[in-house]
Amino acid sequence: MAQAQRRREIEENFRAFEGLLSTLLPDRAGQFALLRHRTLVEVFPTAIEALMEGQGRFADGLFSVQRVTDRPLDLGFLSYASGDRDAI
Repeated sequence: MAQAQRRREIEENFRAFEGLLSTLLPDRAGQFALLRHRTLVEVFPTAIEALMEGQGRFADGLFSVQRVTDRPLDLGFLSYASGDRDAI
C-alpha cells in the first residue's frame, strides 16, 4: 500500500473524528476510536484493543485510531492507517 494512500486515510479520518468529538466526549473520554473511510467503526477502552480490531477487521490496513479527548493528538504509530511496525 502506498504511503500517500495511508496518509490520506489518516488525514480524512482525523477530520471526521474532529467532527464527532462533541458527541463522543461526554461518555467516551479517554477511550479510543477506530475509524475507517471517515466513519467511526467502534470505540474501545484501550488503544491496543482498537488497533487489534482494526488489524483483524481490515485486511487492507486502511484504518486509524484516535484517543477521545478534547485535545486531539497525533498518536504516532496508532494514528497510522496501516499499523506498520516501521511507523513506530
